[in-house]
Amino acid sequence: MGTLLATVLPLALGAAVSPTLFTLEVLVLSGRRHPVSRGWAVAGGSAVMLVLYTVLGLTVLEHVVHHRGHSATDAAIDLGAALLLALLAIRALRRHPTAAENHNHKASRMLDAPTAAFWGLGALAMLVNFSTLVLYLAALHQVSHSSVDLDEKVVAGLVLLLITLLPVLLPVTLVAVLGHRADPVLSRVNGFVGRHGRAITAGIEVVFCLVLLFKGIGELP
Repeated sequence: MGTLLATVLPLALGAAVSPTLFTLEVLVLSGRRHPVSRGWAVAGGSAVMLVLYTVLGLTVLEHVVHHRGHSATDAAIDLGAALLLALLAIRALRRHPTAAENHNHKASRMLDAPTAAFWGLGALAMLVNFSTLVLYLAALHQVSHSSVDLDEKVVAGLVLLLITLLPVLLPVTLVAVLGHRADPVLSRVNGFVGRHGRAITAGIEVVFCLVLLFKGIGELP
């Protein structure tokens, strides 16, 4: 179990670094109408989408032939994830807005929409958060093909899920518990994220691209 968590946690933390999800949640929480209810709706929608993605990912990974030791299949998954992260890093460093940034721009015009609509907003935000999904799938692969017992896999999967959702869970939890006392902290963090979001995203993508690249090469038979 400890070995599995040591493998999964870095990928989960990488998946949790999502400036776009965090910015969206803070934007919703800054609204004047039902901010906490809408914040939980965004978090709930993101969670539902991630659970559906987990089910889909596990369904696909179940049909992947896995061998103990070096495996061409495991290498292909890690190398494929590394390639996707490299492409996403290049995209993040360009000036054109990403899909997630376009989504957040449109979300700013939804602040007068019904609270139920924010479930869909959160789900769509997670769906277009490609770097998070790539790293999440890489971590999910480690969980699904681990040799530990099923209950330990479930615990590792829940830890992965909760950590990945931190960008939407932490802000709304702080506001729900502290009220307006959380505003200065969220404002400062959001300002930093707004100024450096692309660099943060690209940096995470490059780091884990290299990690998965070397890991994939090491798994080649």
